[in-house]
Amino acid sequence: MSKDYLITVTGTQTFDEESETLELTTSAVYGERNGKKLIKYKEYDTEDAGSVVSNIIKIEGKDKITLVKNNGVHYSQLILECGKRHQCFYSTPIGNMAVGIYTDSMTHEIDENGGRIEIDYSIDFNGDFQSENHLVIVLCKKELS
Repeated sequence: MSKDYLITVTGTQTFDEESETLELTTSAVYGERNGKKLIKYKEYDTEDAGSVVSNIIKIEGKDKITLVKNNGVHYSQLILECGKRHQCFYSTPIGNMAVGIYTDSMTHEIDENGGRIEIDYSIDFNGDFQSENHLVIVLCKKELS
């Protein structure tokens, strides 16, 4: 796995005609194993310096991406597969829950030179709609000086 990458993750969530966008840019590693493309990166909490979330983006073929988050206490896994709904596990400080994830569209072009992932999906709890989501992930090789 090569460590010379920057990743920018931009997520927009829309519910009741209101949108919220969050963006993160950090270092990442990229590699390929068993026919899957893997991107790994860490998120650091600005309010709690000891809190680190490890993230893995696993790309399997053209239509399936799995996003995994783990901070050592809480674990979540979102399976995004174009045209399909998956029941996914999501762990929070107030308890564990199952959420439905339906992927409307997905495009990605990622390799050792970097690239871009774009996904539109919706979230439901117990079949009740919660939000529409748009996720853009850009992977760039770091410029070495």
